[in-house]
Amino acid sequence: MGMALDSTARSLSDRVDALAAALRAAGVTPERSAALLASAAEAAMHALTLEALTEERRELAPQLEPPRSLARHEQPRVSLAA
Repeated sequence: MGMALDSTARSLSDRVDALAAALRAAGVTPERSAALLASAAEAAMHALTLEALTEERRELAPQLEPPRSLARHEQPRVSLAA
């Protein structure tokens, strides 16, 4: 795991922990808290997955072919008379 990914994981974990504390402090029922925390944990895992994929992409970027020029795929412009 890269440093950026580790930092993101810690940050997200801290935020989920803060959410749990806020829910307890607000007197939210355990059932509702569990549902909210499950959603938060799922969102955190998606964020980590996205971070890992983008980090991998950045590491591979020098090895990838440059993108094709969009100019080759453009259609000629046509002027329409009003």
